[in-house]
Amino acid sequence: MLQKLRAYASLLRIRHWIKNGILLIPAFYGGAILQKDILLKLLIGFLSFACCASAIYTVNDLCDIEKDRSHPVKCKRPLASGAVSRAEAVVLICICTGAALVLDWLLCGLRIGALIPVLYLLLNLLYSLSWKNKPVADIVILVSGFFLRMLYGSYITDVRISSWLYLTLISLSVFMAFGKRRNEKRSCGEITRTVLKHYSDNFLNSSMYVYLAIFLVFYALWSTEGSTLPGMIYTTPLVFIMTMRYTYMLEQDAHGNPVDMILGDWVLLLLGALYAAFLLVMLYFPGVLHERL
Repeated sequence: MLQKLRAYASLLRIRHWIKNGILLIPAFYGGAILQKDILLKLLIGFLSFACCASAIYTVNDLCDIEKDRSHPVKCKRPLASGAVSRAEAVVLICICTGAALVLDWLLCGLRIGALIPVLYLLLNLLYSLSWKNKPVADIVILVSGFFLRMLYGSYITDVRISSWLYLTLISLSVFMAFGKRRNEKRSCGEITRTVLKHYSDNFLNSSMYVYLAIFLVFYALWSTEGSTLPGMIYTTPLVFIMTMRYTYMLEQDAHGNPVDMILGDWVLLLLGALYAAFLLVMLYFPGVLHERL
């Protein structure tokens, strides 16, 4: 029984729920995340998007079951390895989708914002069924997931954030997406992902570094924006160091999965914790740093 539950958890990719932390960004940078009503909304929104993501991960694995069996890492996934049956996967998809929509309805009712998770589901369903094999479209849909998460976080908390931050997140997401595709092509060629045959090594590599540069520029511009806290400019060196470390790890990692790379590297985790701690003090305990910055 325990082994079966572990297989379900692996199929739903609970580890990847960390991506839904993007919902917290608007409230965190807006200085509102410690408010009880905001925290409750974020918890419900987080769970709704987590269920959406797990449903899509399961759909994608169900569609790719045969290709995954040829992949050196993905062959160990529950569906590809036979630990979870197709019928069980369908049941999990229905449960996760239903839970996501119910939580979304409880949070947003019939307002326009309730369509954000629905749009995420539809786009990623298209991705799983067909668009993951279309060049550029696959990257756009991957990136849209991060954008929709932050948009949803802003909507449910009613905290507006800078346009520069949206651009910063989008460019970072594109950089990570191209990095993942590049490493997949290097490690497995075109065997397990059809779209890779449309991408040349030069295109993937150059695009990855172009969007890395754009991300750093956008972040610097955001940190110096008039409406941003004055101390934000002091976070830019740390962000530069984190991107250097991530890029270094990306060159060493065979598959380039952002979640596995970040959670598997204690240096990145430490740098991320320092960044979060600095912002926490600056945003929620401004008296500590105000006079010195």
